Amino acid sequence: MSVNQASNISFDFSKLNSKRETGKPLESGEFALQLAEFQTQNLNTLISTAFNGSSSETGSDALLGDSKTTGSTGGLSATGRNNALFDPESGYKMMSVINRQEVSYKAEFAALHQMKDEILQVQRESEDLTRLQGGNDNARIRKELQEFVDEYNGWIKEFDDEMQAGGALAESNAARIARYELDQSVENPFLGGRFGLHGMADLGLTIDPVSKQAKLDTGKLDQALQGNRNATIETIRDFSGHFVTSAQLLNANNNFINNRLANLDKVIHYIDANKTSLQAEFGLGDKASPSSNVAQALATYGKISRA
Repeated sequence: MSVNQASNISFDFSKLNSKRETGKPLESGEFALQLAEFQTQNLNTLISTAFNGSSSETGSDALLGDSKTTGSTGGLSATGRNNALFDPESGYKMMSVINRQEVSYKAEFAALHQMKDEILQVQRESEDLTRLQGGNDNARIRKELQEFVDEYNGWIKEFDDEMQAGGALAESNAARIARYELDQSVENPFLGGRFGLHGMADLGLTIDPVSKQAKLDTGKLDQALQGNRNATIETIRDFSGHFVTSAQLLNANNNFINNRLANLDKVIHYIDANKTSLQAEFGLGDKASPSSNVAQALATYGKISRA
């Protein structure tokens, strides 16, 4: 059996996302079932490969070896393998995957929890725009819009690194959807349509396509205010209402972020509750080696879980 063949055998943890959009969080029993499927299918393949198809024993029978009949794994070796298994390395690799995923899930939970809080802060800044009136001077209007832009950009910057490859949110669809939806709220071209406007871009508020940072052209805003002050104010208020609604939906119960947090919480607790028995059966596995970004999120998870 080649090293490459062994490395291709892994548990498909991505299946944990399968019910993210259905409104029904993943149950811990479903994770257990998926883990069982890994043991009976993926390990079967690996063991069969090791025998080159010549063994009369396959799958769990071959992996467990004598321990299946004796009822004992015989303890772990100094290297953390269960040598009572026919193929201790296969079990060890499985636990290595679980160790990595456990860290990944906790880091994603912490980062997504923080993102949820930050979305609320941007939402509150947006709500301030609904209080603008035609009687407000241009300086006040510029100030309120610039404060929204600064809050929005702070949110984008805070999670930029975490959404890059190797970051705590790199594989989080919930985080990507949140970013996309709020971006689209800013760039909505139909805002102010009844006044002949084409969204906030006509008022100088745009999103840079590369950095995803919001930008405010105050000169263009002043021109819009001079050309049709009432239309400009009403478009800003319309924008605020739509943005607030988008933020509220993202943070709502049974929606993207809370569903993902619920899924993560269940699987984290499942691993915590069963890790000792899994290690006793399959070996310790390699410890996870998280990036500095993930390690920081992991430390944050520790604080959240103790709160």
